[in-house]
Amino acid sequence: MSTSVEKAIPLEYDLGNMSASDVTPLDETKLNSQRSQEKEDYLTSISRDNAQLLVNKLLALPKERTADGVLLALPESTTPLPRAKHLPKPKPETKWARFARLKGIAPKKREGKLVFDEASGEWVPKWGYKGKNKELDTQWIVEEGEKEKKLTSKQVRHSSRNAKRTRR
Repeated sequence: MSTSVEKAIPLEYDLGNMSASDVTPLDETKLNSQRSQEKEDYLTSISRDNAQLLVNKLLALPKERTADGVLLALPESTTPLPRAKHLPKPKPETKWARFARLKGIAPKKREGKLVFDEASGEWVPKWGYKGKNKELDTQWIVEEGEKEKKLTSKQVRHSSRNAKRTRR
């Protein structure tokens, strides 16, 4: 098969969309033929010629070699393509959003549940199973008073009450 194709009427190209339009009228006798094979061969030859012309035009564009392969620099498209669906309508503002905007209330930033543990080099939960709050429990030796520094005031009161009971 030859890569050079001649057409009486040239194709209209939109290389940005990698498309070509053929305005050449089709041969009615071959399209209305009783033999389906003749019709298929005619349409296949037209399609092949048009695809070859499009590929020839694309390969004439500037090329760039990269690690991924050869890239073509496509020009801007000239044919606007329609959207499949309409643009979405903006959602109406809720009462809370309007109130917050008027009062200048900014949304609260959420910190997340994970913290980076520099000792292990991994992200671990702040609390719960294998959490950062359990690191003093897993150490085999803890300096006196170090655990109380990390406890909340309610936990300190509760632990001191238990200590008093055990001394008696």
